[in-house]
Order: sequence, then structure tokens, then C-alpha cells
Amino acid sequence: MKRKIVVEHGEQRAIAQIMGCTIEMVCHSLAFRKNSHLAHQIRKVAIERGGVEVELRTTPKQTIL
Repeated sequence: MKRKIVVEHGEQRAIAQIMGCTIEMVCHSLAFRKNSHLAHQIRKVAIERGGVEVELRTTPKQTIL
């Protein structure tokens, strides 16, 4: 299952300014597509600022007969 950290509107921009990185880096970090030291720090800051980690469940594809 995929994980993601969900933050309020505008928080990604605020986190990018705090961490001194781009909004794209924050987006990739919160979606767990990056796993660097900076990505870990971004996720920690996001949780501290009220972000919530969620698990995204995938459903099997349905076939139409």
C-alpha cells in the first residue's frame, strides 16, 4: 500500500520556504517518492505542522465481460 502525508492548503509552500527547497521536493517527499535525508526532515516538519499520514489502498482492476 502507498503512503502519503496530507497537509492543509498552502502548507507545502510554507514547508518549502522553511526547508529552503522547492515545492516539488516537498510534494515528492510527502508522497514518499523521495527517501533522502532532506525528505525525512520534510516529512517530520509536515507531521509537526499538523500533517496526517494516510495509507492509500489500491483496488484490483475490474474486467468487463
